[in-house]
Amino acid sequence: MLELIPFLLERLGIMIILAFILAQWGPTRRLLKQPEAGWQFSVLVLFFATYGILSNYTGVKVNLAEFSSHTWLEEVEGTSAIANTRTMIVVISGLLAGPIGGTITGVLVGLHRYSLGGFTAFACALSTVIAGGISGMLRPYWRDRLGSHALLPVCLAGFLMVLEMSLILLLSKPFEAAFELVQFIFLPMTLINVLGVWLFLSIIRLAAREEESVRAREAERSLHIADLTLPQLTRGLNSKTAEAVATVLLEQTRANAVSLTDRSVILAHIGVGSDHHRAGTHWTTRPTEHVLTDGTLRLVTDRSEIGCPKHECPLQAGIIAPLTIGAATVGTLKVYYPHPESLDAVEVELIEGLAKLFSTQLALGNAERQAGLLKDAEIRALEAQVHPHFLFNAINTIYALCRTDVERARVLLLELSTFFRSNLQGARSAKIPLQKELEHIEAYISLEAARFPNRPFVDIDLVEGTEQLLVPPFILQPLIENAFLHAFLPDQTGYVGVTASIIGEQLLLEVVDNGQGIEKERLARLGREVVPSSGTGTALFNTAERIRSLYGQQGAFLIESRLEDGTKITMHLPIETGKELPYAYDSN
Repeated sequence: MLELIPFLLERLGIMIILAFILAQWGPTRRLLKQPEAGWQFSVLVLFFATYGILSNYTGVKVNLAEFSSHTWLEEVEGTSAIANTRTMIVVISGLLAGPIGGTITGVLVGLHRYSLGGFTAFACALSTVIAGGISGMLRPYWRDRLGSHALLPVCLAGFLMVLEMSLILLLSKPFEAAFELVQFIFLPMTLINVLGVWLFLSIIRLAAREEESVRAREAERSLHIADLTLPQLTRGLNSKTAEAVATVLLEQTRANAVSLTDRSVILAHIGVGSDHHRAGTHWTTRPTEHVLTDGTLRLVTDRSEIGCPKHECPLQAGIIAPLTIGAATVGTLKVYYPHPESLDAVEVELIEGLAKLFSTQLALGNAERQAGLLKDAEIRALEAQVHPHFLFNAINTIYALCRTDVERARVLLLELSTFFRSNLQGARSAKIPLQKELEHIEAYISLEAARFPNRPFVDIDLVEGTEQLLVPPFILQPLIENAFLHAFLPDQTGYVGVTASIIGEQLLLEVVDNGQGIEKERLARLGREVVPSSGTGTALFNTAERIRSLYGQQGAFLIESRLEDGTKITMHLPIETGKELPYAYDSN
């Protein structure tokens, strides 16, 4: 009996090597989170089915209490059977690919086992199909409850081996031969398959954790850099701010030189090559010209590609990323490395992400400076409510999530980008489609919900055809924020509803909450003057004044509220369709 174990260990070794290969495959790690992932799902099932079939071919041929190790089994006759790692493969397929994937793998491998023959062929084929289905159905329990624990897979593999041996005893004839076979193969096959499941899944799980750990560290590093550079780039792209940013990047990355340029000259160059890549001189290199022209990131992996006219230039490889404001490329971020091997995917992704974040910071700074030129005082006051502390709070929230929920942190980074992009778009347009205003709201809600999980539930209901109607930017978001801050007690949750409909020739917008309401004396003043409050006290006044200034008698802003009975804010706007309307100051 035990002499069978070394031969099965040899087969198991092959499968463990395959586990290392599989663990390096990105789709495998994605399938751990999303079992039905298109072509990746099909490839994973095909992978396991193929190696299950190979396991049949390369198994150990057993005839009662005797066995022989063949290199390749093409047929099993008489009272012979196969001892192999087939069950291990089907169990892993089910746990990774779910019930559909596990069942498909079980059917394919089981049918192949049946085709090889032998008096246990039907019992082994049936047990293989059952193993795939059961493993797939247990996937949610393993993934969601015991994803970092080996108990469920190990117990499952042991149970399925007992099931297979039971089916052999029940279905294989003659019974005496089946009983003698089970006595001989049960312990070795159970030990090997249980060990294989544990090793295989441990390797894949460790690889997935390592990837998450790397991404978490990189996200944390990029947020730390963003925190250090934010005060600089919001003041604009000039030699002073560029030098400060380049110094931070040189300290926080593996680069040996960092440079920032505008469209004409080098603004700052810190690190090697600073003797001839001096601030105030023309950037000279060809890749920089290409990036400024087409606005896309460029990798340079050879000194000749850099194109520096000085032959002794020590710059060997680098990443050149565009810095943009809106659709215009205003400069470049250039990060140089001592060797091309340093340009790995992680470093490229980091620099590309930082360049996009720097572009957002530049755009925010540009928007702030242009806000001083706005003739519309109400819009200036409203944009001033987007305080820097909101950005810092959001970054701190994402920073904390990097250690606990990397995927959630990634989603919130995208929401933060959407929020500030919406601010920039609003600052550049007098009217925007209602749909864009709602995107701004949804990004704000996501960021607030991450910080305060008990925030009120927000429901948005639009009548078909209202999405593309034009409204002033920031017409709804301040009202949602106002409800969050003032309508509910700190630990109180509730409901905020946003509706849009068409009444005659007007667009009707309503924001309703079921919060604590407003006392009658205060209600009479809201919307007509700035009322002191725990916030700025300007959100309702500014919104009402903007509607009166933009639409006159054609617009209306109404507030209805009763204590303990919530508040409803109604806005009547004339229906407008067509393109977004730019402000006169917009250079685009």
